[in-house]
Amino acid sequence: MKKIAIIFTMMLFVFGEELQVIESLKVPYQLGDDAITTFKGLKTPKSIILIIADGTGIGQYTLSYYANNNFAPSRFDHVGLVVTHPDDGLKKVTDSASSGTAMATGAKTYNGAISVDKEGNAIKTAMEIAKEFNYSTGVIATSTVTHATPASFIAHIDSRSKEGEIARQMARSNTDLIFGGGEKYWTDDVISILNEHNGQLIREIDAPYDPSKRVVGLFDHGALNPHTEERNPTTTQMAKRALDIFDRKAKGFFLMIEESQIDWGGHSNNADYIRGEMESLNNLVNMCLNYQEKHKDVLVVLTSDHECGGVSIHDAENGNLDVRYTSDYHSANFVPIFATGPGAEFFDAMIDNTTIGKQLIKYIKND
Repeated sequence: MKKIAIIFTMMLFVFGEELQVIESLKVPYQLGDDAITTFKGLKTPKSIILIIADGTGIGQYTLSYYANNNFAPSRFDHVGLVVTHPDDGLKKVTDSASSGTAMATGAKTYNGAISVDKEGNAIKTAMEIAKEFNYSTGVIATSTVTHATPASFIAHIDSRSKEGEIARQMARSNTDLIFGGGEKYWTDDVISILNEHNGQLIREIDAPYDPSKRVVGLFDHGALNPHTEERNPTTTQMAKRALDIFDRKAKGFFLMIEESQIDWGGHSNNADYIRGEMESLNNLVNMCLNYQEKHKDVLVVLTSDHECGGVSIHDAENGNLDVRYTSDYHSANFVPIFATGPGAEFFDAMIDNTTIGKQLIKYIKND
């Protein structure tokens, strides 16, 4: 029985082969910023919503296109491609920490690093810069809020695994809003730090809060439930509450929203998991684009930190989908980027993931 299970598992994967690469190409080539067309008269957004669909490549979007009722990304005005490799020797495959750092800071680093360089020096993030320019700032995730992607926008640490210390750094930070899971990392001493730094904790999405204080919403002991298992609150509910809070402020905002668990569907090679999380992404994107239609000075960007699973879509019988995988880990495949709003046309290109961070920082500074 065990042998049969192993053979069956192997059949789920596309066969691969090792390709020899010439020495000069073994260290990944980084696209320069000069690869981007210089747009004259590029408008600067007042506010920015950055949606990161973790682990989502063309295969996941294709699955969603054919398996869900609507395809919200088709509403975006501009589409490009993103290169995601880390600065980590010969590696072409990134993790969420390295790629999150690239988008948060505009700088590459090694896999596992949270907004620090190879020497461990902190790299200032777009969220920290936004606070210097009096923006409201926030992060939302369906994982623990101390997970790699949200952490990259707030914390600075040599290893993503140190979630307890990341929670302490978040508690001390000046980020206005943090929503997601992971209360287990916010121990009593961390909550004391949060309270000492003008913060407050809520455990229900509609709980009252003091608008003069920072707000941390922790809605589960660990990660939030998958979308198909009655996630509460939903990603869209968290995002809508954040926008309602930010709308009370006169200045602009910078909000990063991570649809975290698409990646986990890729890791587990679970097509139903991916479909459910992509449905959640559709709902989130539709809400954010509806919001943008009423607030024309808001830039909405949707991209991914990397692809996961090497997902490809084929025909099965009776109109169903044959979903195949090349691995249970990330791939180096390029990922799409979508944008709508002031400055969105900048992303109509093939770019490095660091270029996303650099351009968002440029918009925040109004350079």
